[in-house]
Amino acid sequence: DIAIVIHKHDLPHIFPPEVLAEAEAVSPVVTEDQLVGRLDWREVPTVTIDGETARDFDDAISLKKLDNGNFQLGVHIADVSYYVREGTPLDVEARLRGTSVYFPERAIPMLPEHLSNGICSLNPKVDRLAMSVLMEVDRNGQVVKYELRESVIRSNERMTYTDVNKLLTQADPDLAIRYSEVLKLFKTMEELARILIRARTQRGAIDFNLPESVFDFDDEGRIAGVIKADRNIAHRIIEEFMLLANETVASHFHKLSVPSLYRIHEEPETARVIEFARLAQGYGYRFAMSEVGSKDYQQLSKQLEGKPEERVLSYAMLRSLQRARYSAQNLGHFGLAAPIYTHFTSPIRRYPDLIVHRVLRALLQAGERFGVGGAGAAPRNAPKPIAFGELELIAQESSERERAADAAENEIDEWRKAVFMAERVSEEFDGMISNVRDFGFYVELDEFFIEGLVPV
Repeated sequence: DIAIVIHKHDLPHIFPPEVLAEAEAVSPVVTEDQLVGRLDWREVPTVTIDGETARDFDDAISLKKLDNGNFQLGVHIADVSYYVREGTPLDVEARLRGTSVYFPERAIPMLPEHLSNGICSLNPKVDRLAMSVLMEVDRNGQVVKYELRESVIRSNERMTYTDVNKLLTQADPDLAIRYSEVLKLFKTMEELARILIRARTQRGAIDFNLPESVFDFDDEGRIAGVIKADRNIAHRIIEEFMLLANETVASHFHKLSVPSLYRIHEEPETARVIEFARLAQGYGYRFAMSEVGSKDYQQLSKQLEGKPEERVLSYAMLRSLQRARYSAQNLGHFGLAAPIYTHFTSPIRRYPDLIVHRVLRALLQAGERFGVGGAGAAPRNAPKPIAFGELELIAQESSERERAADAAENEIDEWRKAVFMAERVSEEFDGMISNVRDFGFYVELDEFFIEGLVPV
């Protein structure tokens, strides 16, 4: 089934020999000559937080409180653009793939494992090259000063969302003893994350909180169940810190009028808004049919919390919005209520992030390191390494590859669910009608996180 889906969606999945050879030729350790001119952050406590099965670690976090009450947040992203240079076989293949694709049992990485799980991955207890966004954040969640640097870090711990959540909820005393040295760090992270969540909520960012499905496998590798993915405070911490880093980098480029890639989310189309507004009114909720802002969606989302119709209307709300995409033009991000946004934090698995890193490296090498509170002005000879037309082409290609990857992942998920339910034909389940169309209606089961069509 995976082979069929790979071919159906035209997913490149075998690395050419010259790509593997180039990856294998890269030193598996950081060398002294690579550290020249880099900010040495190795003595600062730094951690990664990812899922249990993750093997490629894009991002690491450092954080401390300053004497003035503000926070110094460091978001350190794997310096993939140092290893994957423009026009090389590695670069050509990464652009062709556009993104990593994740199936329940395997992944199709954008980069060979020697890089993605090796020298580019911010593994614990070893030196790694990074691109760092160092931000001073005040008690209102505003970045008052920042610095962008090429750096070298050494992650202290490889943490999981589950363990960090247990530490913060005091659910496991033994775990608290094991990680006593970094417990204070995580509590400070939670404090800052909640400040950032409040700030984003105030400006109108939408948070649907729609869980994804996760497959539970038995010892023999068969699907034992389909459950809702957990989204706890540890997930929120990383989400908020990555959002802030992405916005900071995007605003830096925009301020200097440097061509780059942006992640845009345009305003919803009127016809879709009207269709959703009528559905919401049927449930007794008022929703504007014209001049809709992100705060309208946000307020309705809050009204729905805990209601039986929450999932139905939340999915319908999501369908009324346009799909986010990449562009060389900044058109803002409706869902995040952000005037400017980009993708910078996942260069191991997303090609647009790699491009953004290249733009940043060109600026840094031209001597432009500081943003708000720093130098602030573009260097006279700031290079513009990628032409606008080329950026627009990369944006279009990357958006298409993202859609193909999403479609492939969804198809495999649906296939797995069908196989799982095929063994339960004739059994009865409670469910909720989640969508009604002219050709039938969709039902989501209560026991399993599975939706199916009941056709006319």
